[in-house]
Amino acid sequence: MPPRKKVDLPDVPTEPTRPVGRPSSYSDAIADDICERMLNGSSLVKICEDEAMPSRASVYRWMDARPDFATRCARAREGMADFLVDEIQELADKTTELNVNSQKVKIATKQWRAMKIAPRIYGDSSRTELTGADGGPIRIAATTIDARQLEPEAREALKQALFAAKRMTGD
Repeated sequence: MPPRKKVDLPDVPTEPTRPVGRPSSYSDAIADDICERMLNGSSLVKICEDEAMPSRASVYRWMDARPDFATRCARAREGMADFLVDEIQELADKTTELNVNSQKVKIATKQWRAMKIAPRIYGDSSRTELTGADGGPIRIAATTIDARQLEPEAREALKQALFAAKRMTGD
């Protein structure tokens, strides 16, 4: 067997290169960028499609591990809803007779998203909370009425009220 030839290879740089792939380690700079983009109307899905950004799974892991980051993201989502409402106003201002139908669809979509992202602020539902005295719990007190001691008109009114309550509850 003939002896092997020695091959000279060019010098390969030994400098550290930039890591390949998405960042998976939390950094304040990346967290700031994510929140900033959300405040400017980008969804987390769109942000994480950027190769320079972490995957959605990584972001959700960061939220689980860092409550402060989760809080910042929640506030940024509320800001995204504000951004969407501003865009709705711009779309409404640019609506003409020629584009009214397409603008309606765009406005309705952005309105729906804003309502889902920040229901407390932009949602349709109202919430009623009942509280007792000084914001405490509601106290329930049982009262016994001796119907025999009532005047006939009061006894009849009580009877009608009880029948109406019974009909309402289905008993």
